[in-house]
Amino acid sequence: MKATSAIDTNNAHAARVIKAMSNLFAVDTDSGVLTCPARKKLKGEAGIIAGDFVRLEQEGGAYVVSEILPRKNSLIRPLVANIDRLVAVAALIPKPDFFLIDKLIINANRQDIDIVLCLNKSDLSTELYAELCAQYGEIVDKIIITSAADGEVSELKSVLSNKLSCLAGQSAVGKSSLINALIGKPVQKTDVISEKAERGKNTTTRAEILKLAQNSYIIDTPGFSMLDIHGVLPEELALYYPEYVEVLPDCRYRGCTHTAEPGCRVRELASEGGLSRSRYERYCAMFSELNAVGARRSAPGRKT
Repeated sequence: MKATSAIDTNNAHAARVIKAMSNLFAVDTDSGVLTCPARKKLKGEAGIIAGDFVRLEQEGGAYVVSEILPRKNSLIRPLVANIDRLVAVAALIPKPDFFLIDKLIINANRQDIDIVLCLNKSDLSTELYAELCAQYGEIVDKIIITSAADGEVSELKSVLSNKLSCLAGQSAVGKSSLINALIGKPVQKTDVISEKAERGKNTTTRAEILKLAQNSYIIDTPGFSMLDIHGVLPEELALYYPEYVEVLPDCRYRGCTHTAEPGCRVRELASEGGLSRSRYERYCAMFSELNAVGARRSAPGRKT
């Protein structure tokens, strides 16, 4: 696609990839969205993904992607780069998956991504809000309430301003509906919850960045029920729990895993109610899960 005006290719922020389509890429520039091919040298495992900042060069009267600029972070599921904020969306229906929320927070902390919790479907109930505050109020940047059905998304719009944000969460919590409400028209397909199973069908199949306003972008992600914690060792898990890091100096042992050691202040506080007991129990389950994965990988005769 030929450019209609000059592009400042020295400004990385003038060229953000908003959609990858085989060897064509929709790139948002100061002059609008251009569809460009990429140089052959950029093909490969790393490739170009949504969220990448790229440089463009003119070639034969059209623009091509000539360079991928360094990423500050990237996610595997969805495949997207340079995320500023992760918005974990939950609702009373379907039943909240707190394990998923914990894992989203862990992955966000590992990538230095801000995280906000969003309670959607407030038109049905706000009962879950108190529980979210009890478990995550001191951990995440903010907890907000929205209703896609009623168009109540002003607070969400505020936290998305001047950032590339990623909406994540279970199927049918209303991520696509929230995006439609933010944009003011149905740009994302939505589906109803299965009354029998109380879970929704995945309606988003490919990561695509949508522009909400100048420098404000959002990406809807395919619905999923689990998220793997890639590369986290069991003994490192507690480092991604800010409330446990704060208490660690009060534990008897410096390398306390907060699972079975005597004199563990985290266990004491979880038992006394000073820390969320249910979140602690999920932490112990995740610790055991990571231990089991490590044991399988190191089993004799197993290829790694």
